[in-house]
Formats: sequence, C-alpha cells, structure tokens
Amino acid sequence: MASEKHKELAAFIKSVHQNLRLQSRSVGAEQAWSEHCQQTHVLEKYAENMKLLATEFWEKNNSRESDLCRINWVVNQCEEYFCKRGYVNAAAKENKLSTRYLNKPVKQVELSENVLKLLDVGSCYNPFSNFSIFEVTALDLMPATLDVVKCDFLSVNINIDTKVIGNPCFDLPAEYFDVVVFSLLLEYLPFSDQRFRCCTNAYKLLKPGGLLFILTPDSKHATANSKVMKSWRHALASLGFWRVSYQKLRHLHCMAFRKCVDPQVPRSWFVEQQCQEQPDTLMYIPQDFHDYCDTSADVALLPERCDVDNSLVADTFSCLPDFDVFS
Repeated sequence: MASEKHKELAAFIKSVHQNLRLQSRSVGAEQAWSEHCQQTHVLEKYAENMKLLATEFWEKNNSRESDLCRINWVVNQCEEYFCKRGYVNAAAKENKLSTRYLNKPVKQVELSENVLKLLDVGSCYNPFSNFSIFEVTALDLMPATLDVVKCDFLSVNINIDTKVIGNPCFDLPAEYFDVVVFSLLLEYLPFSDQRFRCCTNAYKLLKPGGLLFILTPDSKHATANSKVMKSWRHALASLGFWRVSYQKLRHLHCMAFRKCVDPQVPRSWFVEQQCQEQPDTLMYIPQDFHDYCDTSADVALLPERCDVDNSLVADTFSCLPDFDVFS
C-alpha cells in the first residue's frame, strides 16, 4: 500500500507529465518542449521527487522481488549478450536474414566483453553506477545527483569528432557506446516523432552490434498492448535495429534491440511488413489518443501516469496495479 508521502510525490510527477502533454497539444510539440526545458523550478522539484521515490521506496520492494527490477533486467541481458557471447547468436541471425533479403553475408564485428560503455538517458540518480561491468554516462534534463550530466537528449549534437562530454552536455560522440538505455523515458515525451528522434539518436550513438534497451510501463497482461509493441518494433527496424530480447514483467515491457551491422537487413524486413504509416508515427502510446478537453481539476482523473507507473520509474512495483499508463 502506498504511503501518503508516496502518493504526494507521484501526484506531482503525474501533473508534470499531463501539463506537458496538454501544452504540446495547445502550442505544438517543439514550443512546448522548449518551454518545458526552461521551467527550472518545476524540473528541480521533479528530479527531487523522483530521487525520493527511488531512495525511499524502491529498495524494500526490490529486495523482495529482485527479478522484477528493471535495472537487474538490463544488467542480466548485458551479461548474457556481451560477457557470455550471446552476440554470436545475434550475429548469426543477422547473417541469415542478410542472406535471405540481400543475398550476401554480413561482415562480423568483435564486441567488448570487458567494461561496457553505457549511456543512461533520463537517468535521474545514476542507478547503473553500482555495477562494475559498466562505464556509465548518465544524462538527465535535470539531474538529481552530481554524477548525472545535464542534457536535453532531443537536441543534443552527435559527432564522430566529439572527444569530451561536457556538463551541461551539448555534444555526444557517434558510435561510441556499447549500450544505450531508455528506462521509462519515451512515454515522458508527448509525441511519437519525439520518441522516434530519441531512437534515431540512440542509433547514431551505438557501436555496430550494440544494444538499445527500452523499458516502458504497462500493468496489463502480456498481450493487451501487443499492437503497440509491434508498432515500436517496426519503427526501430526502419532505423536499423533488430529486437533480440523481449520480456513482459509484472508492470513493464522490457526490450533489447541490436544495432545491426548492416542496417539494410532490418529495413528489408520492415519493407516486407508493408506498413502503411510513416516510421516516425509508429512510436505511439495509447494516451496519445486521450481526449484532454479540460485543464481543470478533472484532468487529474484521466488515466495518464498514476501511482504505479511513477513508482515504476523508481523501481517500485507494489502499489495500485489497477491504474495503468496504457489504460
């Protein structure tokens, strides 16, 4: 059962998400995002609340159900793929698909099996810093801890010549990272094309054969939003990603996508699906279609982000499963 403090923190976070979505529909996505990034007081309070949720509520829940922890899931997948050479099977799959679609083999690449360069976008408090397997670059619009770099990931420049990551960060090095993590990030953004741009940036930042992790909340049964997950898979394939792992946890969809050595392989598969929509429209979530017709107190009752979904952002899995970001 969530405490009053827990509910208070989650209610503020929910209000920030809803206000951004409403403002985006009023003035457009780009202007709303620009104004949102300038709301320093709101962002500072948001970061503080998220850190409190993480540090005060998540540990006791994860100690009981560590298999439900989003952080552990990513770590375990990285160990299987990089350290235990799971990438060999993934490369073989890509090679098989290349032979089928392009009638040629794929040039193989060697991946790191030691310390992995991990980019955690929307990190808040840098949870991956506790694992020696990673050399972490943690980014957030408004960091909650000193080891997180301030960065607007939607507007960051990506350049092969970038050598130093500043703070605040305006430039990131291309094809530098082994792993990019979007943990409960994409649903923060109010429009599909913004989510698609984030994934495009991830593609540019990853080394060939690297992994993009996307974790998004959903408390419904595994197939309730299968169309959404299928649509996301199509969008990512159009960029050059191939899904190599998927698991539905109690309150999360957890996905790992490999940046294929030859992007034409997943793109050929995408063409075969005969998808009629443009790729940047495919990263939708159900609340994109909610009718926000009133900015009064009634808006707070809309089935947007609620206690369980905001708790998930801080690894909390124990409260209010009736409410759901995908309802």
